Order: sequence, then structure tokens, then C-alpha cells
Amino acid sequence: MDVIRWNIPAVAVKACVPLLLLHLTTSEIARAQNDSSAGERLFRLHCAECHGLIGQGGYGPDLTRGEYLHGSTDEALFHTIATGVPGTRMPATSLSDRQLREIVTYLRVLAGGARVSVAGDKQAGEKLFRGKGGCSKCHMIRGEGGSLGPDLTLIGSQRAPKHLRTSILQPDEEINPDFWAVDATGKDGKAYSGIRLNEDTYTIQILDLRENLHSLNKLDLRSLAIKKKQSRMPAYEGLFTASELDDLVAYLYSLHKNSRLQ
Repeated sequence: MDVIRWNIPAVAVKACVPLLLLHLTTSEIARAQNDSSAGERLFRLHCAECHGLIGQGGYGPDLTRGEYLHGSTDEALFHTIATGVPGTRMPATSLSDRQLREIVTYLRVLAGGARVSVAGDKQAGEKLFRGKGGCSKCHMIRGEGGSLGPDLTLIGSQRAPKHLRTSILQPDEEINPDFWAVDATGKDGKAYSGIRLNEDTYTIQILDLRENLHSLNKLDLRSLAIKKKQSRMPAYEGLFTASELDDLVAYLYSLHKNSRLQ
């Protein structure tokens, strides 16, 4: 049996360290690499829309650090991908068992990323979040804050620092459909402005800017505009200095799964 030991090519080590290559045979390494390549293709086809092209997060969590809320074993990952997560945007899939295993193999490759060091003072960033930035008016953290924007309690597990910075400066760049802006006017002339909570063929539910809920019959509306490319969040370009932006990103990035234990 030809066992690979310490003289493994660097590229192979980089690709498959999570699979403990030092204990695998040549044929096992080749099979793992094939599974990883197939998993990458499946990931980009089925997962990248929410988790990012290289798994660094977006609508879905950042997968590069191996912090999984619903279990970290291969079996748990397999189950999460197969059945989805109720109450979230993570759907069940119809992929075969082999395809699911290939995605899990690729996730193990992705999960070699460590949390990166970011410039900035997270304590100062928290003060900006609650003060100058006015972020807590719309965003909730650990049950405190508003509901007009996404809950940021675990945002540091969902987005990389670069992504967080872009979201602050250019909020229209990527908008979660759960927070599409909407403007409506009733036949009686009453105007409604807020975010679209829910919608079906006949009705729409709007959370207005004062966080009052309105359930409206579409037949009673004179106009209805759903703005899929326009966020209710203002762009903060120019509001923060460069160091303040670093502080705010540092604070948001510190809000991750394990931070709740600190």
C-alpha cells in the first residue's frame, strides 16, 4: 500500500488538510480531491447565491470558519443541507446522497479560514452603532433595537469584514428580500411606507417606519411600488471618518456565534 507521508505536494496539503491527508492512501486522496471539486461545482450552483461564491457569507452565514449553528459533524452538515432550516431562507434540497457528501467535503476545505484581524476598536464601534450611526433604531442585537432592518446578533458569523464595510457604505448593493422597501397608497389617499413583511396574490403586509403593521387588500390600493433595488438603510459614505468606519466594522465583526459566550 502506497501511503503518503510528509512528502505531500504543497498544493495537495492546501486543498485537503481538513481531510487528514497524512493518513490517507494515494487513491483515497484522489477520491477526496475529486469529491471536493465536484462539491465546489455543486456549491457554486446551489449555495453561492446566499453564502457567497467562496463561502464568505451574504444572505447566509460565512462558511469559511467552520462555525455552524446547526451542528458541525459531517452528519449534521449533511442533514442541514438535505432538509434545510425551517424559518430561514435555507431550503431543503433534492440532491442525491452522493452530491450532498461532495458538498460536505467541499465545506471542509472551505472551513480552513480563521477569523481575520481587523483594524478598529469594537468598543468605540458599539458606541457609534448606538449613537452617531443611529443603527439600533432599525437593527436588533440580542433582543435590543428596531425591526426595520436585519437582526445583527450573529452578523460576524454571516459576513466577512469587507462585506460588512460594503453594506455600510453601499446598502443598495445587496438587499435581502425580507427587507425590500415598499410604498403604497390607498384609494382613500392614505400613504404607507416601510418594508414588505409578507405578500400573496390578494394582500400585502407592511411594517411602516414607526414599526406599525398594516395588512392591506391590494384591491383597496391605488398604487403599490416594491423597490427591490433600494434599501431603506441610508448610505453612510461620508458620515463616518475612516477610523470610525474601522471601529464600526470591528464591532459588527465581533458579533459572532462564540461571542455570546464571552
